[in-house]
This record gives sequence, C-alpha cells and structure tokens, in this order.
Amino acid sequence: MRIKLWIGVAAALFMSPLVASAADNLDGKALYDASCASCHGATGEVSKLGKTLKPFPARNLRAIAEHVSRDEFRRIITYGVNGTAMTPKKYSLDALEIEAVIDYIKTFSYTPNIANGKKRFGAVCIKCHGSDGRAQTGMGAKNLVYSKQNFDEIMHTMRYGRPGTLMTSKRHQLNNKDLSDVANYVYSLRYMSNSSNGKKLFASNCTTCHATPRAIKLIGNAAATRVVADLDDRLLDLRIRHGRHVNRAGKHIEKLTSDEVQDLIVYIRNNTK
Repeated sequence: MRIKLWIGVAAALFMSPLVASAADNLDGKALYDASCASCHGATGEVSKLGKTLKPFPARNLRAIAEHVSRDEFRRIITYGVNGTAMTPKKYSLDALEIEAVIDYIKTFSYTPNIANGKKRFGAVCIKCHGSDGRAQTGMGAKNLVYSKQNFDEIMHTMRYGRPGTLMTSKRHQLNNKDLSDVANYVYSLRYMSNSSNGKKLFASNCTTCHATPRAIKLIGNAAATRVVADLDDRLLDLRIRHGRHVNRAGKHIEKLTSDEVQDLIVYIRNNTK
C-alpha cells in the first residue's frame, strides 16, 4: 500500500512540469479562432455573423480588451452571458485553454475616438451628468470631473451600472467601441486639482475662522465630538458654499468656481491627514 502511495506521489511530481509546460505551449490564437472568431471576428472586431445575432449582436473585443479584467473574461467565457448568444465554453475548452484564449484577447488594442465619445456622451449621459460632466442637474449623479475612479472602473460602471442608484447599465445602449470612446472622453474631463492654489484660497477665505485645515472637523454632524473625515467631496462642497457657512464666511464664498472649491478641498484633505 505504501509502495503504491509513493508511486502516485512520484508520478504527480513528474507530471506537474509537463502540465505547466502544456499550459505555456497552448496556442491561444488557434483556440480563439476555433471557438470565438466566428462571432467576434479574427481580430476582435465583430464578424458579419456576429452582427446578426439576436437579441444582441456580438461584442467588439478589441475595444475593451485592455480594460476588462481577466476574472471577468474568465467568467464570460466559462459561463456565457445569460439572455444572449454567448453560450458557455466550459464544455469545449478546459481551464488552461480558456486562460490561453484570454492571453490572446489581451493582445488586442484599440485607438479611441474622443469625438465619438463626446457625441455618445451627449446622447446617453448628459441628462444626469450635465454637458460638462459636473452633474449639476439635480439628479444626484456623480461629478465626473472629480471622480476618483480609474479608467477601468469607469468602464466597469458604464457596463454594469451602480446598484441602488439611477446609474443603470449602458452596455445595451452603447456598443463596446462607444463604451471605450465615452470612457476616454469622460476621463479627458478630469480636473487635476491644484493644492498650491487651494492654499492661497484657504488663506484668503478661511483663516478668519480656521487657523489651519487641521482646525476643521470633517464630520457630518457638527455636534459630534469624534474627529472622523467622513464628509465626501460633494458634501464638503455643499458645506463650503451653502447654508449657514456662507453667512459666517461671507457671500464671496458662493462665487468660488467648482475648480477653486476643488483646489480648496484638496488642500484641506492633504493637510488634515
């Protein structure tokens, strides 16, 4: 019995490098051509067949390859997408072959069309986020100019929405090229705050009441005794430019631009850590 056990262990040790070698040597392009190209096209562009699929055409993989995680590609390829023509591939590809296909898809690249992104943003996003992305529409949307999401997170939010908010999935309103173009346009709106300018603004607008940023308690409840920075930028903006604070600080506070307020906020954040 012990001899058989040792034989089994030895066999496993000898086989492990062979399995790893087999995984390294899998031809991802050939596997992609055999399993994916008929719908998604040989280069990741949608094929003629893919464009005719119902209820939704196949997706352009080239446009999103760099920005969709391996985990998500693995899930989609393995289990398919319910309600579409994308069927599970776990019955035709094993786990190592799926990884090889993902490796090949990840070689695709796409040059975004910012002009198209701006156009499609105007058609799909402007109602909530406003023409300038600052979301001053009364819809409660996020201000995209000061968003802290990275590019991949922007893309994911657009594709799947944000549960519990009015931000719904846009993947059936926008094809993958449009998604990538809009995400690039949104990212181009981003304002890089100037902490040095914020310091000047603090000196000219805030020091009468707040000697330093550390003297400000960034908490939602002014009566609280705890010192916890739980105000997000939008709430801090409201506190600066609206309500009782304006009466205390002076009406000139209301005239600060969005970018000036963001500079001020960044300076305060950087000096209350």
